[in-house]
Formats: sequence, C-alpha cells, structure tokens
Amino acid sequence: SLAARREARPRRGRRGGGAPARVAVRERVATAVGDLSYRVDATGFWQVHRDAPAALVDAVLAAARPEPGQRVVDLYSGAGLFTLPLARAVGEGGRVDAVEVNDRAVKDARRNLHDSPQATLHVAGVTAAVVEGLGSGVDAVVLDPPRSGAGTQVMTALTELRPGRIVYVACDPAALARDLRTAVDHGYDVTALTGYDLFPHTHHVECVAVLEPRSS
Repeated sequence: SLAARREARPRRGRRGGGAPARVAVRERVATAVGDLSYRVDATGFWQVHRDAPAALVDAVLAAARPEPGQRVVDLYSGAGLFTLPLARAVGEGGRVDAVEVNDRAVKDARRNLHDSPQATLHVAGVTAAVVEGLGSGVDAVVLDPPRSGAGTQVMTALTELRPGRIVYVACDPAALARDLRTAVDHGYDVTALTGYDLFPHTHHVECVAVLEPRSS
C-alpha cells in the first residue's frame, strides 16, 4: 500500500524516527587577512563579509597604535583576529593578554598564535574581576563584545586600568552608546568614532570607537 511504501522509505536527517540527527562538523576554514593566516572552526565565529576582517584589523591597529615593547589587552578575543596583529606589533618584547570564554575559539586562537609567545590566552568570561586581575601597566585595550555590549561593571573596571587608549569594536550602536557613557563618566573622552557598512542591505552597522583619558 501507499502508506507501507512511505514507512519503508529512509527518514532523511533523522534516526529512529526521533529527533533530527546531528552531524559533527570538524572542518577548519583557512582565511587570510593581508599577510596574516588564520584557521577557524567551521562552527566558530568569523565575520560574514569577506572584506570585514581586514578592514577591522586596519582600523583597530590605527586606533590602538601598538608599539614594540608595549602591553595590550584584547577582550572577547575569539579566534585571535586582533590578537595576532597586535602581538606582531608589540613584538617579542611586548605582551598581549587575550581573554575569551569560548573553549573552541581559544583552541583556534592557540593554533593561530603558535608563533607568538608574547600572546597569553586566558580562557575566561570578561568580567570586572577578570579585568582587575590583569593588573597595571596596560598601554591599550581592544574589546569586541557581543551585541549586548560590555556592561557598566566591565567598562568601569577598564577605565580604572587607565590605558592610554581603549578601542571598542561594536555591532550594536545602542549598546555602544551605553558603554561609552560609562567611560565618559569615568574620565575618558570619545576621540574617534567610525561606522562600517559590513552588512549590506540591512540596518546593521559595525562601529569602531576610540576612547582616551580626558586631559586634566
């Protein structure tokens, strides 16, 4: 019968007639940003627009102005998009502390940074306590938080580190505005703010903001 033939057909994407089968994805995608090479897990985060990584790296380096021997902090560092060029800029005499909570992203970052001993990877959520634990002597901070932003406590802790520059990469202007307000209330000025149309034909926009200590 027709019903019997339907029952005999294999069920695509299902096992035992229950929930859809899950397929393990272990592929790592190779991508280049200028002369920098990255490998990122196929299920991990990477910018959708093919030109976005290079554009953001250029913007962050121009804003942070890292120099040999300096110490830079990279928060929400993911697979190391900014960590790698920052590590190259500060050189072996400098240091980059990268903080990322996602284990898989940190594994990718370790591979991408295997030739950069000056980069230290911290597997942790970005909290005020973690920021405070980074200690003093930070020349610049780069942060690329999720859409919800960094939040009042983290931004307050960042300003207390008193870095010469805070470079904030944001995918949500409203969250960015809230976090910039916190920094301004704690002695920093917004010295640059640039929007990037990385999501064509949508209302979304990426922003890079630069904060510097207010002159007394």
